[in-house]
Amino acid sequence: MTLESLRSAADWSRVRSAFLAAVAVPVVLSAKPASAETRGYVISWFATAVNAKDFATDCPETAKTADQTSDMSVRRDDIAMIDGKRVSERSYPASVQKDPGLEMIKGKYAYGFDLGGSARNKFIDPETGEKIDNQLWRAVGCHSNFARHPPPERPYGESQGWEAVLDNFQGWAMQISGADLSKDGPVTITLDLTLRHLERDAISGVRSNVTYVLDPAPRSHSVLQGEMKEGVLRVKSGDVYLTADFPFYPQIDLTNTHMRMETEADGKIKGYWGGLTDWNAWVYFYTARPANADPVAYYWNLRKLADFDPDPETGQNRRISTTWRLEAVPAYFARVDGTIIATASHAPLGYRERK
Repeated sequence: MTLESLRSAADWSRVRSAFLAAVAVPVVLSAKPASAETRGYVISWFATAVNAKDFATDCPETAKTADQTSDMSVRRDDIAMIDGKRVSERSYPASVQKDPGLEMIKGKYAYGFDLGGSARNKFIDPETGEKIDNQLWRAVGCHSNFARHPPPERPYGESQGWEAVLDNFQGWAMQISGADLSKDGPVTITLDLTLRHLERDAISGVRSNVTYVLDPAPRSHSVLQGEMKEGVLRVKSGDVYLTADFPFYPQIDLTNTHMRMETEADGKIKGYWGGLTDWNAWVYFYTARPANADPVAYYWNLRKLADFDPDPETGQNRRISTTWRLEAVPAYFARVDGTIIATASHAPLGYRERK
């Protein structure tokens, strides 16, 4: 069945019937063999992994100003011209000829992963103590959109965008599979879209234990191999592509994907995804976001700091190291035919020594 035929009126009726059947199927009827286990989770929030605990150290020059921001509304020389005509600076930041000079992060701490970048550009991850690459954070972290939101808060622009799409767009589904997910060992992470939007709980978060039918379309399907060790799931290679919609990220596109995730007492997953992303696309995502974004300043800094994938003709790096912070809640997943393929569990992932 093609994606086009799936989305015809008749087939949507079949999908709805399959979903209702999936909800009614007891979990004990799962077709998974006893020797394997697959748990399901839906991403309940996702945003740039900010590290804004010491703004005065990270951004000493910007910290001296009262508003701590690079504000497009007060800059008069952000002029974008195409074919001799003035165009929107936000829509065409590459056409602005003058660098606004947004300060770059001076501090030594940021969340992320060692992606093989230059030693002189490394941060230290405040959780792991490892040397990591995250040039996107260095480029934009001094802007007030990020600087005023210490973990676990989300940057304002991304928070508003996420809330806008949550009730309208397909959710991001994550399956974690292994021989026994209560023990350490190799695991497989499978990412897909759900066929409908996510359900809210009583406090407007994402509800746990809901059954979702997975979209069979291959575009947002990714499979990665990882390892569970001492309760922490790590991935160190692979590619991820997930679609979403404006005013959030219309896509998450990562190469050299790294992940670090673990469960909390309530079964929720918290952690990080990192890797290399197209910095030009990242800048243009921000042209559709609500207030307090500065795509012109972002463009100039990201172009200067992009650290991977040089263009063979110009030498300009096309990708930049970055990290996102995420949370996910347990969910059941079913195929279109109603077969349950992943179950919701609030048990911790992997082995942890009980103290």
